[in-house]
Amino acid sequence: MHCPNYSTCQLIHVSGFVKPETLRDTYISDFCINIPENWKNCKRFQTHSILHFCPDFVLPDIPLSVDEIMDRFDNEISLPINSTK
Repeated sequence: MHCPNYSTCQLIHVSGFVKPETLRDTYISDFCINIPENWKNCKRFQTHSILHFCPDFVLPDIPLSVDEIMDRFDNEISLPINSTK
């Protein structure tokens, strides 16, 4: 069985989302399809399960906790678009 998010995950369906392509293939093999239920260890899956979406910077093996991912996302969206000092 593959990851429940397989049909909607950008890692799978957006060309160039992960470069190099060989790294993308490794993620898909290791987290999405080949190792039974290893998708439970994927930070994209874990983040999506809690937030119901997954920020683009999150890769399957990112060394951040989901709480740290949420904090980083909150910090990124709170930055002003045009800041001048």
